[in-house]
Amino acid sequence: MNKKLYLAFALTLGLGLNSCKSFLDETPESDQAVVNFYQTQPDFYNAITGGYAALKLEGVYANGSGSMMTLMELASDNTAPTGIRSNTTSLYEIEEFTFPKINQAIQFAWVDHYRGIGRVNEIIARLPGALSGATFPQDVKNRFDAEARFLRALYYFNLVRLFGDLQLITEPVAGPFATANVGRSPKEQIYDLIISDLNIAANGLPATIPASEAGRASRWAALALLGKVYLTLGKFADALPILKDVNDKSGRSLMKSYADIFSPTTSYAANTEYIFAVQYKSGLLPQGSNTVGNQGAVGQTQGSDMWSNWAPLGAGSLLGRNGGNGGGFNTPTVDLINAYEAGDARKNASLLTTFMSGPTVVNSAYCVKFRQQGAVSGDADSDFPVLRFGDVVLMYAEALNEQGQIPEAVIQLNRIRTRAGLPSKFVAPAAPATQDALRTAIEQERRVELAFENHRWPDLIRTNKYVPVMQARGIPVKDYHRYYPIPQRETDLNSNLGQNPGY
Repeated sequence: MNKKLYLAFALTLGLGLNSCKSFLDETPESDQAVVNFYQTQPDFYNAITGGYAALKLEGVYANGSGSMMTLMELASDNTAPTGIRSNTTSLYEIEEFTFPKINQAIQFAWVDHYRGIGRVNEIIARLPGALSGATFPQDVKNRFDAEARFLRALYYFNLVRLFGDLQLITEPVAGPFATANVGRSPKEQIYDLIISDLNIAANGLPATIPASEAGRASRWAALALLGKVYLTLGKFADALPILKDVNDKSGRSLMKSYADIFSPTTSYAANTEYIFAVQYKSGLLPQGSNTVGNQGAVGQTQGSDMWSNWAPLGAGSLLGRNGGNGGGFNTPTVDLINAYEAGDARKNASLLTTFMSGPTVVNSAYCVKFRQQGAVSGDADSDFPVLRFGDVVLMYAEALNEQGQIPEAVIQLNRIRTRAGLPSKFVAPAAPATQDALRTAIEQERRVELAFENHRWPDLIRTNKYVPVMQARGIPVKDYHRYYPIPQRETDLNSNLGQNPGY
């Protein structure tokens, strides 16, 4: 761990997620000494808001252009950068697999995920010693603990998929140099912590989240993430009952229209598909707001720049007045465009291949899944889904198939295809499904259903398809690329970290 990293924790533990709606609109106080901070319910409310805030750091999900999008979409066969190379060098390094150990996206991913872990570790450790009584009931304490554990599990799950063995930090850090000599623990131990945290979280989180608390984790978010963890580990027997519960009992459901899932006109209450999302709110930070990470200063936007960042370079006509000219960050590949079947309603709801510039038709592919423009460039309400029900249905289908329950898996697969306006697969008079054929069909369906949502790279990795798929595109991928290198700065500061093979 960077020796300087944890110095920031004490200064940012109470910082809030100013860019989020409802509960996450609250502006926490950050001027209290840490020694006196963790006492009351408002103290921990502010602290857990800071835990959610780290989701929007540059190294995590920042505006849909942070490290997660770079390392999990641009590194796959789904998207490529088309912006000005000199302004986006680190993106092209990832796309072309020429990235050095000082690559900015890789460095930010390591540092900012550990920042989030540090914030929630403080909450988990200090809750038992907090004041108790009518002003801070035990059930509220339990919920804060469960939320902190859900977030810690999510941060560690992202990190372990990106880097493999990690520094396992579960306690507050006593000073800026306290982790300077901490080595990496085996990834199996990281997964043990993730699973333990998610089981505790599932027992302590509420089943439903009202609109006034939009952005907070629910029991079903913890279980959906746990199912994904087991799927990643190939533990399908463990994943199956969990995913069945989320499918059958969560109250979440597939929306009738795929486009409506991502539409800015779909309200929080009406969106039955999002289980956990990073939320954004258009508008300007008011005077007196605290800020954190990439959220900007007073007078700057609190919104997302996904649409303006992902629009084609020079596409001012798409973005409207004050909307900018597009960043070309997340351009769909020809391979992804061709992956959609004729008549798939998801294609035009996810990407388009032309736009008008005055009377001229411009041939340029771009993602429209999160299309929404606010009053100024980079100012939109587009929330970014981390867990949604369509993913759960396909994970459930995969777990059923891997457990030999093929007819039931076909039913789940065809729920997704029916919503997309496509004919069902493996039904009479077609040949019945085999496990291998259904496995391939589920992989294909995941690609087009979940495009631009950070699933493609981890799906290719966990199914051992990454090397052949990327090499077929002419990308010089090797087996060791299943993990990224530990950032150079971290290994320079801590000789006990070591480096991943191949780097």
